[in-house]
Amino acid sequence: MTEPIALQMYIDGRLCDAADGRRLTAANPATGDVWATFPAATAADVDRAVRAAHRAMYEGPWSRMTATQRGKTLRRMAESLGQRADRIAEIETRDT
Repeated sequence: MTEPIALQMYIDGRLCDAADGRRLTAANPATGDVWATFPAATAADVDRAVRAAHRAMYEGPWSRMTATQRGKTLRRMAESLGQRADRIAEIETRDT
């Protein structure tokens, strides 16, 4: 068995753990092996994420972009996800 990977949350432009440090595990349902751990988000973490999203939407550059600029940004994000499709598929397969 390989060592589980430690995943983190992405809040306000940074990777982070839960405020209280608690973690949950993800097990491969076929083998029962724990393949990852991830933060057990608290209400404070959710509040922090919502506040960061609100700032990003209304105070950040997104609010000043034209529809065309937003579309180009979304296309770049989609391309980035596409480049990682094999890794994403591996994670989803392992998790389900």
